[in-house]
Formats: sequence, C-alpha cells, structure tokens
Amino acid sequence: MTSFSSTCRSRGGWGLALAAGLMAVSVRTIVAQDATEPALKSALVFNFAKFTNWPQDALPRSANLVACVVGSEDVGEALQKAVKNRPLDGHAIAVSNRDLRDPHPSFRSCHVLYITGRDPKLFERLLTDLRGAPILTIVDVDDPTVSAGIAKVFVENGRMRFQVDNGLARQGRLEISSRLLSLATVVRDNARRDALGGVR
Repeated sequence: MTSFSSTCRSRGGWGLALAAGLMAVSVRTIVAQDATEPALKSALVFNFAKFTNWPQDALPRSANLVACVVGSEDVGEALQKAVKNRPLDGHAIAVSNRDLRDPHPSFRSCHVLYITGRDPKLFERLLTDLRGAPILTIVDVDDPTVSAGIAKVFVENGRMRFQVDNGLARQGRLEISSRLLSLATVVRDNARRDALGGVR
C-alpha cells in the first residue's frame, strides 16, 4: 500500500500544523493578506491527499497521483502551483481540470476529486456514481443537504471548516489518517455521526 506513515514522519509536523492553521484561520483575513481563497483551498486539497492512504492497486508506486478539479479553474491553477515539485510519498501529482459534462467513467482515473459549483444537484449524481471507487472526493459547497462526498469543505462564521464521511472512505478502501480526522468538525462513520473526539 502507498502509505502516509512515512510522509507523516518526514513532513507531518509542518503538514499537520499547516492543516490545523488552515482550519482555524479566517477566510476573509487570508484573502486580505494576499493569500487568495483558491490558494487556501488548494492547500486544503494537498493536505487531504497527504493524510490519505490509497490501496496499491489503485495507486501503484510508479504512478502519478491524479488530482481532478471540477467547477473552479482558479482552484485548479492554484493547485498546480501548490504541488509543483512537491511529490507525495514518491508520487508526482498531476492536476487535471475536468468538466461535469465529461463521461462519468473518465473520472475513475482520478485519485482526488475536488468539486464545487453553485448547483450541487448537478454533481450529486457523479458523486453517487463514484461511490465505492478509491477516489478521495472533496465537495466545496455551503448547502447542508449535500453530503455525497468523502470530505466536505464549507465556511462557518467566516472560517474554513471541513467534515469527513469515513464510512464512504472505507467503501473506497481509502484510509484517512486519524490525525486529519481529529481536525474535522464532524466525522461520519456509516450511518452514525460522531462529534469531534468521538471517532471510533
């Protein structure tokens, strides 16, 4: 398996600190300080990937990690800059901008799928089709009714937050580090909702 353990040992200190800082900082303040919102979100995607473990048949050691972005060219461009010359556990990261009109099977080549948009109903079908695949799906939407992705990013009281459906991750044979789960506002496991600190 491609493991996040060696990555956490070598880079986990600053990586986890960065993730924690990203969760706590005000989006408005960051944008005002010239760290744009797309740059912030691309850093979140990078950290989600860094603390996720894919099965080896889905991500062989010689393969690139493919990060797909749907709904925001700005986030895609920021992610390309963020991952340049920054491999994860020996995997180069290839960023691919995608369109919801692309055939759904083509998305199965993605290891990470960041998806956003004004009408979440348009991409819920895609996320449902990908359920069970080893793809880390990250949904960026404020609609509380949307919960089809493994991770959901949202703004609450001016701060960037995220929640994780660990049951969906397990269906896709993905292992998310408990250190990342500890930073989530909510962790869902199958049909059960666990509050922060209540992950089992």
